[in-house]
Amino acid sequence: MYCRIDVNDDVAMSGQRPIRYVCTSSVREDLVCALGEMSRTTGELLETLDASESAVYDALSNLEEKGLVDSHRDGWRLTGGGQLVADALGRIRDTESLLADDEDYWNDHDTRVLPQVYRCRLPELGDYEILRAHESDLNRQVRQIASRIDAVEACDIVSPVYHEAYGDAMPDHEDARLVLSTDLVEGPSPERHPHSSWESTAVRIADVPFALGVSEEWTILTLPERNGQWARATLVSEDDAAIQWGQDLFETVWADATPPEESHFVD
Repeated sequence: MYCRIDVNDDVAMSGQRPIRYVCTSSVREDLVCALGEMSRTTGELLETLDASESAVYDALSNLEEKGLVDSHRDGWRLTGGGQLVADALGRIRDTESLLADDEDYWNDHDTRVLPQVYRCRLPELGDYEILRAHESDLNRQVRQIASRIDAVEACDIVSPVYHEAYGDAMPDHEDARLVLSTDLVEGPSPERHPHSSWESTAVRIADVPFALGVSEEWTILTLPERNGQWARATLVSEDDAAIQWGQDLFETVWADATPPEESHFVD
């Protein structure tokens, strides 16, 4: 297991904190996670867990002594502290699943640019796809993103860089919102300014180090590479939880952004 350590149970019981103590045994860990879903009888736990009967009984006894589980007429249940431990273990397992789906992507990209609360919620992205540019087709990633934006009536976009394909695809709609990087709007080079104009789409500016797109159908996230280069890979998820994650993140960015002066959009 990812956090199991081989230590004597008596030593663990006497001094270790609850989460670390649970993680020193795969049986204890599996028990806490199983009870995090619902109360279960001893028989149900024996059927659910891949462990011997004696190991399950010992783990239940130790967890009860530690104050993390108790027994009642319907079986075993977590205490308040036990539920917090189960929740923490669930987040760890969900994060491991997120990383395992594409380790190279997460190792190569800078998640630190996201607010910490949203980094902690990254497992909510669920099943995701990584769109990558190919050496033989560097615009493949751009086309795939632009086609998704172009296919929806309205969406919310955070854009730290300007690309003509994205500008053309961005809907001009009263339900659409766009956050542009301060550098794009106030930068010294005219060619860095977005040349499209939106009559109905609300526009604000902010210092944003990542790109984000959210619609009713998807969340699109682009993080910079750790080497400082702009990413050649973009994450897309259509899970409901991922869309909610993206909406929440966009609202946070939008609340901190400021409306630009009209002159910023005059060529």
